[in-house]
Amino acid sequence: MSNAADHSAVLDGLQLVVSGERDAVGTLTSVPADIYLRAGEEIATLRKIFAVCTDPMTGPFRTATERIEALQQHLEDLLRMRSQKILLLALSKAEGRSVDREDLKRMLPAEQALFEAVFASVEQYRRAAIGDGLPVGAAGEVTITPECAMASAMVEEPGSAAAPGPAFALARVLSPVEPFMGFDGRTYALETEDVVTLPPENAAVLREHNIILSIFPDK
Repeated sequence: MSNAADHSAVLDGLQLVVSGERDAVGTLTSVPADIYLRAGEEIATLRKIFAVCTDPMTGPFRTATERIEALQQHLEDLLRMRSQKILLLALSKAEGRSVDREDLKRMLPAEQALFEAVFASVEQYRRAAIGDGLPVGAAGEVTITPECAMASAMVEEPGSAAAPGPAFALARVLSPVEPFMGFDGRTYALETEDVVTLPPENAAVLREHNIILSIFPDK
């Protein structure tokens, strides 16, 4: 089993990446391509300690628990910050604004798929809502890539059995909100200009009070 210093190195490295992403307001940072994989492997390794150390009062058990929680929190923070930036970049492109090529280069493969899927979905929604009444983004006709197929299917076939309704609502936060428990059991703390996914029940209440603005309005 690897020693404590090895575990600290993985956690410290992830913490630095998260700190750098937080400081880079409005732009993506370059992150290691295997950052999520390495953190996941580290969590799996730490969990093996539980098999040989079943007493929760012992030092190794507590240390492993604390590091697992820290790793998971850092991963959630990094995913949230980067996905918010990617969503805003995709919306900017859909509105016809230019997107910094450096930001595109800094996206991981899964993030590029997210960017393309959001852009394609917004374009599809725009065409379904207003047709050619207003100009669309510079990309012209939308080409649905394999990565975008699931997102575009929700727009093209809203009444299909595979997509009976949105599981979550995507929205931009207009006013900050104190932490609250959502209908899905998760705790949400919203800050102005956050781009978030919310349970539809919570989103409906927040929209009524002009706290959020839906990115994909309810059909």
